[in-house]
Amino acid sequence: MIQDIYPHRFYNSYDLRTEPTEGDSVFVFRDDRVLVSRNSLILPEVHDLHNTDDLIYLFRIDEKNYFLKQLEAEEKVLTENDIYRADAEYDHPIMVDGLRGYEFIRVQFLREEKSVEKWRYFATVCAFHLYQWYQGSRFCGRCGTPTVHSGKERCMICPKCGNHIYPKIVPAVIVGVTDPDANKLLVTRYAGRSIHYDALIAGFTEFGETLEENVAREVMEETGLTVTNIRYYKSQPWGMVSDILMGFWCDVTGSREVTLDGELGSAEWLPPDEIKGQPDDMSLTNEMMMIFKEKNGRV
Repeated sequence: MIQDIYPHRFYNSYDLRTEPTEGDSVFVFRDDRVLVSRNSLILPEVHDLHNTDDLIYLFRIDEKNYFLKQLEAEEKVLTENDIYRADAEYDHPIMVDGLRGYEFIRVQFLREEKSVEKWRYFATVCAFHLYQWYQGSRFCGRCGTPTVHSGKERCMICPKCGNHIYPKIVPAVIVGVTDPDANKLLVTRYAGRSIHYDALIAGFTEFGETLEENVAREVMEETGLTVTNIRYYKSQPWGMVSDILMGFWCDVTGSREVTLDGELGSAEWLPPDEIKGQPDDMSLTNEMMMIFKEKNGRV
């Protein structure tokens, strides 16, 4: 999956004292886009920038540090639909710190670039997660005062009321709905997405809701099906929309007839030999589909 980057190692601990050096990489985001070189899809480095005073330390992979350079505050708050939208146009070209030979490319589209190694895509998604949090944490949600960086941890603090704001991590479920009698898996596709991959039922956890309740609710809302025998499989960080995904298997009970709610473009019951999966091994969704296929439904 996306976080499986061995032999590379990811260090997410925060150290405010980490100073940028010339060879460190810099993430620059604009809406749902990341700045990369036009030819090699490589990030700019510290020595490419005129001004390094505003760089924010993000994390380290192996011995290389990664920083975030924030642009001006953006009024638009990115939603899941914004990030995964089908259109590919971008009409806001800007010059960043005098950099030439770089352009903004949608983070989502980098997954399609076969030349982008998995560990680089993982780094980009993690940085995008933190970028969205920093963008949304410039002001205190209690009193509206501009926030400041904590000197001790990855946290934004309100100097007026003392509010502490930590990175937002949103729980969500990925659901493999099986029909044990027919030995089939419910495979879906989202409507209006830029990348048309096969998928599984998915959805965010509501307040006061267990993960198991989340599973049953999402399946009912998206397909009209009821399920039983809900069981946990595995988790995955997915920084595209700031969430932690938790995979579950469950069995359909009652009617097998699917009623779509509009969020999905399609949903169909497939036997193991008809499951195609996704074109890469990035997602928990794909791993679950491939397990069902390879184990002939014995999950």
